[in-house]
Amino acid sequence: MTLNNTQIENQALALAGVFQSASLVYQLSTTGKLNQTAFDCSFDSLFTFDANTTVDVFGDIASLQHGLSGLKNYLTGESELSTKSIAYYILTLLKIAKQLKRNDTMSSKILEKLNSINTQSNDFGLSRGSMIAKIGNLYQETISTLSPRIMVRGEQIYLSDNDSASKIRT
Repeated sequence: MTLNNTQIENQALALAGVFQSASLVYQLSTTGKLNQTAFDCSFDSLFTFDANTTVDVFGDIASLQHGLSGLKNYLTGESELSTKSIAYYILTLLKIAKQLKRNDTMSSKILEKLNSINTQSNDFGLSRGSMIAKIGNLYQETISTLSPRIMVRGEQIYLSDNDSASKIRT
């Protein structure tokens, strides 16, 4: 299989997006804080249903700066984050994505619910916090039933906080 530059760029950006999500989970679960710009980018990507390119999924490359710089630092050994936790989250996310790709029923349900949440937000002014809570519930109803389950490690004070838990699930 021969890849062209566009395919390689799309794969690299998608990996940066996965890295960004995994590092946000790590940050939130261990410090209770997160990079809001990176979270907004990842959050908004959930509602990008018909993108032409990987960049379009995330808005622009600048929106992936957290993921791109974190991935570069991780691959070069310059990362300050726990590489063991980040690697675990990434590998588990990729395994779950592979399962989800084969599960048309669950994929359709997730797409339908995300469309519904997006519509509620647009039509009724659903707050971002309410959207995050609804996505967290959707995760619990769907993806959390797949194996392997993502076991998030961190400080109990952050993991037991409903807002933080919903953001981690999102």
